[in-house]
Amino acid sequence: METRTILQIDNACIAFGADTLFSGFCLQLHEGEIACISGQSGRGKTSLLNAVLGFVPLKAGSITVNGILLEKGTIDQIRRQVAWIPQELALPSEWVKEMVQLPFNLKANRNTPFSLDKLFACFDELGLEEELYDKRVNEISGGQRQR
Repeated sequence: METRTILQIDNACIAFGADTLFSGFCLQLHEGEIACISGQSGRGKTSLLNAVLGFVPLKAGSITVNGILLEKGTIDQIRRQVAWIPQELALPSEWVKEMVQLPFNLKANRNTPFSLDKLFACFDELGLEEELYDKRVNEISGGQRQR
């Protein structure tokens, strides 16, 4: 049984000015697979993830997510399909209730109404208590923040 390709990176090159972080990077990731990208500090791992989300342009090569070629006109469509949880969060809000509503203010989600019932159903799936909604972000654990 063949699984579909969810991420295809072909001959990617990321450079900032004259400083090339990497070039010729290729990756094909299929549904259900897990990949680990490792390397020395400053070699472009975070820049690669930012490129997949369209935040950093490739100097050369291409990125395809779920069959959609990443380009200026498809960035929003691709971002709606990708979830990224950074290791350290720079949280723009003090309250959990404000944090969980932030995505609904983004351009890509403006037509999607916020639903407290759906949120609490997600909390339940993730093993989170509804009481977290009314807490300050600094009052919950790191694992709870990531979930």
